[in-house]
Amino acid sequence: MTGGTISRQPGVVEAQFDDIRVVLNEDLAYLGLDEVGQRVWDLLEEPRSLDGVVGALLEEYDVDRATCERDVAAFVAALEQHKLVTRG
Repeated sequence: MTGGTISRQPGVVEAQFDDIRVVLNEDLAYLGLDEVGQRVWDLLEEPRSLDGVVGALLEEYDVDRATCERDVAAFVAALEQHKLVTRG
């Protein structure tokens, strides 16, 4: 997995609508997060590595490591594309 620490961008606003949480950056780019996306977002309240996020999810969900790593990496890439997180 790619190294580095993932951190939320400052100024991101979030709102809960039923089962979906919407996160919105200062440029008004947003994503709607399902249950697992919300959990990843919550885990990123404090900066973490991808491996740290994957490790936490493996303890909480019945998923194999390869699938979890692939899905988390893709989700974090989407967060980066929407300028919701940075990787350092």
